[in-house]
Amino acid sequence: MKETFWDDCSSQTVERHDNTSFVVMGSGYNHTGQTSAMAEDTGNGFIIRFLSNNSTQQDYYVCLDYGQAYDLILAMSAFKKELGFV
Repeated sequence: MKETFWDDCSSQTVERHDNTSFVVMGSGYNHTGQTSAMAEDTGNGFIIRFLSNNSTQQDYYVCLDYGQAYDLILAMSAFKKELGFV
């Protein structure tokens, strides 16, 4: 699965391979072609990794069980207009 999302002049592509999805920076980003985030379905929930693009910052991880991930999507859906998902 591969889907591209546009916001003004920048794009991000979401790709899924088996149990892992990747957000890849596209047009309008300094690091075009690099992955900005990954989500892995572990069988018990999800581990989301936000990758750092420089040597002075560490990657950031969020771990969610399935219920938390579901609730997060519901909560964030209230902001879909502000985030460009209309």
